[in-house]
Amino acid sequence: VVILTMSRGARGGDADHRQGESLRSADLLGARLFLEDLVDTEITSTGPTIQIIERVIKQVNPTIVYTHSIHDRHQDHRAVHEAVVVAARAVDTVACFQSPSSTIDYRPSRFVSIDGFTDKKLELLQCFQSQSNIRAYLEPDFVLATARYWSRFSSGAENCEPLEIIRDADDLSVQSRTRP
Repeated sequence: VVILTMSRGARGGDADHRQGESLRSADLLGARLFLEDLVDTEITSTGPTIQIIERVIKQVNPTIVYTHSIHDRHQDHRAVHEAVVVAARAVDTVACFQSPSSTIDYRPSRFVSIDGFTDKKLELLQCFQSQSNIRAYLEPDFVLATARYWSRFSSGAENCEPLEIIRDADDLSVQSRTRP
């Protein structure tokens, strides 16, 4: 697992403290963290943003990239989404997660069970204490209620993560093999 964070979040709090939160969460996941320092609230969908994403993709050669949805109130999230679509053009699967600032237009088409992982998810979210006093969506009952809500679109799971699929080459290749 590789995480690319484009900004240290200086507008939303102390950048050093927020960097520490990102490092702790990556450590809990056993993930490699690429932490960039683009200006919070001023990230663009072109130039440096695309170049950073392309550089990381070249280094790690992912088969799946998860990013923000275009259906997001936060301008940085929308910009990163647009940059990922360009930079990840050769990646087989690109999917968008639901961030807390996603809008009502977020329309997932894939629902992945997180049964057995909700405690770990809550533990990871605890790493981001600098946002907990202003972000009600980080409260455990809210997080669990959201996962439970999305499970209604799954067959058998009690808790799900919703995903908007931008591209899923595996699914496309299966369809093309089964067509007459």
